[in-house]
Amino acid sequence: MKFGVLYNIDYHPEVHGSSADYYAQILEQIQILEELRFDSAWFGEHHYAGYSFGAPAVIATAAAAKTSKIRLGTGVSLVPLHNPLRLAEEYAMLDVLSNGRLEYGVGRGFLNYAYQLMGVDRSESFDRFREGTDLIIAAWTADQPFSFHGKFWNIDDYHFFPPPVQKPHPAIYASGTATRESYVYAATRGLHLCTAFFIPDKEGVRANIALYRRTLAESGHDPSTRDVAGVFPMYCGESRADSIRYGGQCTINYFKFFGSLERGPEPSSGQGFGNKPIEFYDHLGLVLLGDPDYLIDRIRWAAEYYDTNYLLFEVAQGGASHEQTIQSLRRFARYVMPAFK
Repeated sequence: MKFGVLYNIDYHPEVHGSSADYYAQILEQIQILEELRFDSAWFGEHHYAGYSFGAPAVIATAAAAKTSKIRLGTGVSLVPLHNPLRLAEEYAMLDVLSNGRLEYGVGRGFLNYAYQLMGVDRSESFDRFREGTDLIIAAWTADQPFSFHGKFWNIDDYHFFPPPVQKPHPAIYASGTATRESYVYAATRGLHLCTAFFIPDKEGVRANIALYRRTLAESGHDPSTRDVAGVFPMYCGESRADSIRYGGQCTINYFKFFGSLERGPEPSSGQGFGNKPIEFYDHLGLVLLGDPDYLIDRIRWAAEYYDTNYLLFEVAQGGASHEQTIQSLRRFARYVMPAFK
């Protein structure tokens, strides 16, 4: 089992201080994650309300300069909102500057408002995502000038630079939650999978992961060589009660924030999220909040239930303090990780 941290976080000035303090705390946490031998740190992309990072490649590059081993990822890079050649250039440079440590998570996002902000038609999101991801792969794997002709992008005799360090290209994790087509696309292209284990339809997620595994094999790819990464909110406390009290409150704070982000007449899948007490999410197994022994049991359950080999933990959310986040991560690394490493 691999363990990483996904920074899909909400900025609270009363907790985090200035933006400079906030980013300094995140970078310090990533240095600690490396010391604790976590496998990765990933960064989400969003563009308003102080949510995640408008430029995840920038914070990941800053993290690369302060670390040497931990892998650095995106959770996820919103391909339909950008020129894919620009994404290919930015993240290839990150792979070069980190000496081959990029894990590139890609997806469409769930907020309609983000598409409005960027002037992109949401109905085109899946086509833009597939074509954009294919173009990024073509750029990363080209060893000479190449041409590409699609619905949205047409280029001729294009010479890409810099080539990424990892060959044939950095690991790509395609996101999928409720849409079966996302799982099928990831499998047919032989990409790794990243999904969410905190959404209530866990049976649907489980079935789609099984579909992904089957489609990999049918498409000629070895399922044992592909990661299934899943995201959980996590807080490791001294006791179960402490974890529910502090970690649970921070999780609910974040869920309410997450569920209030949408703007405009068309609700997204996230609207209204967080309108239940923490006991609702805990009872369904959608969060990891507990003492080390409890978390060991829950992770073993998740590994079997979802057929996952890679967990990404959402931490530092909902107003969680820098100090409490570090204590939780240290406790997890000391008492939980050895059961799986």
